[in-house]
Amino acid sequence: MFWAKYGKGFFKRKAVVVTFAILFVAGLLYHSGFLGGEDKRIRVTCVGDSLTYGSGVLKTREINSYPAQLQTKLGPSYLVSNFGLRNGTASATGNLPYINSGEYADSLKSKPDIVVLMLGTNDTKIINWDADEYKEGLSEIVASYLDLKTQPKVYLVRSPYCFSVEGGELAEYGIQPAVVADELGQIAQEVASEYSLEYIDMYRVTDGKTDLYTSDGIHFNKDGYQLISNTIYNVIK
Repeated sequence: MFWAKYGKGFFKRKAVVVTFAILFVAGLLYHSGFLGGEDKRIRVTCVGDSLTYGSGVLKTREINSYPAQLQTKLGPSYLVSNFGLRNGTASATGNLPYINSGEYADSLKSKPDIVVLMLGTNDTKIINWDADEYKEGLSEIVASYLDLKTQPKVYLVRSPYCFSVEGGELAEYGIQPAVVADELGQIAQEVASEYSLEYIDMYRVTDGKTDLYTSDGIHFNKDGYQLISNTIYNVIK
């Protein structure tokens, strides 16, 4: 009697739940471009250097880099892509110009709705630094995204705080913290103003938070990248 009374109802409820789950997953796949549907996700293209790539959390960058954490926060209606180039510079005369890279070429093909651009730390290396070249290179990169057919909204992110672990004028890799703290940010803000871009001051957000960095004083641990992703999420959501 118990089975006759309650058993069939249990299986009916279970069948409804399973059916709903299947339809929900199928809907997600369809709207993501699978199952023949049009990909309707909002495309977020993250452009930058090793701070975008995920140096500092290399073994877990697919989870802990800031673009990966941003994807988790934004959810399945967004597609966040990481086009970070380690050692990349905005300047076309730097030791590794972003504009000459495969990452740059791929980012242009990514059909972005949103571009998050954070380039500059490597430009401050002793071997690279030239204020005019940095501004020219950053402007050229910005313009190239604004000219895309998708007409993406471009967010220009100021390079974050960095420091010398030994207390000298130079940080690791020949990076100049004083330039990052001052002139680099001024130029980025000028470019943002000239192109009417939304400007995210990541230096202010990270200033002095040394516990969020790895031992080189340049790259972040997972908590540092979480702060970056949270900051960007709160602006673009």
